[in-house]
Amino acid sequence: MVSRPAWRYLVETLAETRIQLCGRLVARIDGRRVESELPGRQGRLAFAFLAVNRHRPVPRDELADALWDEPAASDRLSPVLSKLRSVVPLDGRGEVRLELPGDAWIDFEAASEALHRAESALARGDFAGAWGPGRVAQHVATRQLLPGEDAPWIDEQRRRLEEILVRSLELVGRACVEIGGGELPGT
Repeated sequence: MVSRPAWRYLVETLAETRIQLCGRLVARIDGRRVESELPGRQGRLAFAFLAVNRHRPVPRDELADALWDEPAASDRLSPVLSKLRSVVPLDGRGEVRLELPGDAWIDFEAASEALHRAESALARGDFAGAWGPGRVAQHVATRQLLPGEDAPWIDEQRRRLEEILVRSLELVGRACVEIGGGELPGT
C-alpha cells in the first residue's frame, strides 16, 4: 500500500499541466497527454497559439489569421474549435482562451522566466545563482518553436526565443567567468 504522502505526491505529479512547444509538441493537461488528440494541423496550431497567448482572451479573427493566411478564414474556425474543445479546456466564444491552472508550465514561458531570474541574480552579484536559470533559458531556447511550421506569429515567437538564447549565453558566460569557470563543460 502506498503511504498517504507518496499518494499525494503521485496525484500532484500526475495531475500537473505541462506544455512543450519548443522541439516536439508535448501537452499534458491535468496529467493526461493530449497532443495526439489535437485535431490535425490547424488544431495543433490553434492550441499552440492559445498556449502562447494564454494570459489573454484571443479574438476569433486573430486566431483565424494565425491559422490561415487568407481572408474570411474565421468561417473555418468553428469546426476546429469544436474539436479542440473536446480535448482541451477552452473558454469563450467571441474571444477564446485556453483555461490552464495557474501553476501550468509552458516551456516558452519558462525560458523567459528563467532569463529574468538569471538577470536578477546577476544584478545582485549572485553569479552562482544566475548560472542555473541561465542554463534553463538556453536549454529551451536552443530548441526550435513548432519545428516544421511556418506562420508570421511563429516567426515572431522564434525571434523572441533567439533573443532569450543570446542573452542567456551572455549571462551564463559572465557567471562562469565570475565563478571561475568550474561550470564550463570540460573543465
